[in-house]
Amino acid sequence: MAGRPRFLCGVVEEYTFSAVLLLVWDVYKMSIASVRQYQLTVKCRLKRWGLNCYMYAPKDELKHRLLWREPYTEHEAAQMQSLIKAAQEHNVEFIFAISAGQDIVFSSAGDRLLLQQKLRQVAAMGCSAFALLFDDIDPCMCRADRDVFPSLAQAQASVANEVYRELGLPPTFLFCPTEYCSSLCSPSPAKSCYLQTLGRELLPEIAVIWTGPKVVSQELSVALVEEVEHVLQRRLLIWDNLFANDYDCRRVFLGPYSGRAPGLMPRLCGLLLNPNCELQANFIPIHTLGSWFRSELQDCAHTDSTGTESPAEPGDSQGLREGYNPRKALELALLDWVAEIKQQVLEAEEDRSDSSAPLTVEEVRMLVELFYLPYRHGPQAQRLLEDLQWLRANSPSMGVPTRSPNPSAVAQWRGRARSFQQLCAQTCCLHSRFVRSAGQALLYDLHPYLWDVRNLLLAASAFVLWLDGHCLCDPDHKGTWGSCFGWCQSIAAPLFPGEDAEPWVHRGGLFGELQLYLLRPLLPQDKGLLYQMCQEGLDVEPSTAEVLAAHPDLLGDRVLGSFLSLSPEYIFVLEDESGPCGYAAGALCAEGFLQERDSSWLPAMQRRYPQELGVLGQAVLEEALLFFHTKPASVPLPVLRRFPSLVQLDTAPRVQDVGASCSLAVSLLSALRANGSLALLGWGVMDLCSSPPGLKCGRMMEAIQAAGIAKGLEQEARL
Repeated sequence: MAGRPRFLCGVVEEYTFSAVLLLVWDVYKMSIASVRQYQLTVKCRLKRWGLNCYMYAPKDELKHRLLWREPYTEHEAAQMQSLIKAAQEHNVEFIFAISAGQDIVFSSAGDRLLLQQKLRQVAAMGCSAFALLFDDIDPCMCRADRDVFPSLAQAQASVANEVYRELGLPPTFLFCPTEYCSSLCSPSPAKSCYLQTLGRELLPEIAVIWTGPKVVSQELSVALVEEVEHVLQRRLLIWDNLFANDYDCRRVFLGPYSGRAPGLMPRLCGLLLNPNCELQANFIPIHTLGSWFRSELQDCAHTDSTGTESPAEPGDSQGLREGYNPRKALELALLDWVAEIKQQVLEAEEDRSDSSAPLTVEEVRMLVELFYLPYRHGPQAQRLLEDLQWLRANSPSMGVPTRSPNPSAVAQWRGRARSFQQLCAQTCCLHSRFVRSAGQALLYDLHPYLWDVRNLLLAASAFVLWLDGHCLCDPDHKGTWGSCFGWCQSIAAPLFPGEDAEPWVHRGGLFGELQLYLLRPLLPQDKGLLYQMCQEGLDVEPSTAEVLAAHPDLLGDRVLGSFLSLSPEYIFVLEDESGPCGYAAGALCAEGFLQERDSSWLPAMQRRYPQELGVLGQAVLEEALLFFHTKPASVPLPVLRRFPSLVQLDTAPRVQDVGASCSLAVSLLSALRANGSLALLGWGVMDLCSSPPGLKCGRMMEAIQAAGIAKGLEQEARL
């Protein structure tokens, strides 16, 4: 074979694609071996995109990392062998990686022998490419190793060289160092004693893995690669974590492969992409990686810098001719992904009772732009963020207006607010289309992310409506929201199916539209409906029902009345098709709110509900009456200064989605913060013990915890 070995370009499976394993196992009742076969078959489709390599390195597989010394059982070996065979049939090089660095004793002949036996077992299955991984481990050696080896690098190189020779000098043998990126090198790659030692001690045929300037590198430059290559005295193989999302369970990356300098490939011996943990999320990342690879091959075709590797045969959507362009590669990948999604739906259509129009290219593009890249938002997400930041920064008036704002500024602000609301509505429509039109595997993998974004946009939309209501100058404080909600209702109308609704908003699908909510500020007519909600789920005796019929506002006044009277501008309402089903109420200044409640509101309630009302023995009503006629416990002043704002949240029993409660909390807390409340920690003095026994406060804490703002609140909840 002339020249150096072919350039390795493919994927590394650092974490098992658990979503596919669970889905295939639960839905199709396949054996584990069949699941593995299915998993590799999906990845082997990448060959048509010009890729040629797959590294098996799942850290969540016990015998890869934690129990590396244990050989595979006969059943496990059969699974692994089928995986290796399937790769070979698709002309994909299978690299078996093992991570023994956590507890290996480098000076132990027993550990060395166990490592060699494990790799020989895999070699007997037909594997001829291997990798030793020493990443993410404690760099301190045990006493026995310190007595034998002067440094960690020499210990690791000694083991790697011995294994490489024992395996018969395999053509592909990779080594992942403990300092595997520039940010982990001390003090720098060029001056790292660890890398310098590896460069001297490691056999020259062993390739070294590198991730770039960081663990997740935004860019890879030729200059950096050459610097590290000079230290290690060999070409590098890039382990590219651009799309890895195992470090953040709330992020997924669907954008195109980008940030890698042209002409990088001649300086490397390979590049392996570590993709998202969710298999279905990786179509565009790996498709565009194939486009990058073909483009680099074409640029190098006039020289022999890539050895025996030749450009891939023309196939689906191939043919980038003028250098790699991420935007063009994305457009090609979008076309293929839409076709793939349609095919998945057609294959499963016989098991579906409903049918829907397939997702369009524009809809899939919107999905991709919402979850783009770790260092860069897609155009749709960027526009949402910029609009929200501008609307908050340029709101003509924060809080209750004291003077009329400039009409032209209000008009400009509301025009941009309308555009923002329309973007939010489009995203909600995308969610409903996605749950009806995506295949089951795709829905399983991506729905949690889209659901989170949808809920956050509901909260952001309600916050913008709140800001818009405060831009109005109405002398009657009860009508502050009046004209605002003409717009609110017109914008939100497409979210609720009706006679004039567009066809894509009608209910259906697996689960997305089963819980469909509107989030908005308080309307004057909400009081009675919210008071009715306060009575939902109460199991009352006939005598209690009689009292409630005579005094229908008693429980509502107890739970929500003080906020409605003293702080209506900080109340947000959650609404479903049956009407209001939740609320979040707040007071910007808890100290002032509590003083006014005790001095004016409570005396009014005492006159309305005298102690002689006759509710003894009726627990819920008795507690409410006791609240009105008992001097409230005072909140210590240091607590009020540390937590200056008061919040209260509740939802009806029919609301089972914590995401809706989370959106309520985010809306209220955003409004409080916009008007000067301190950091998130300051939004938590909650009068929990004042809540009636029949009403649970757990949902409030659960929602605030889900929003990520509950630090310290448990301690103050006792107040």
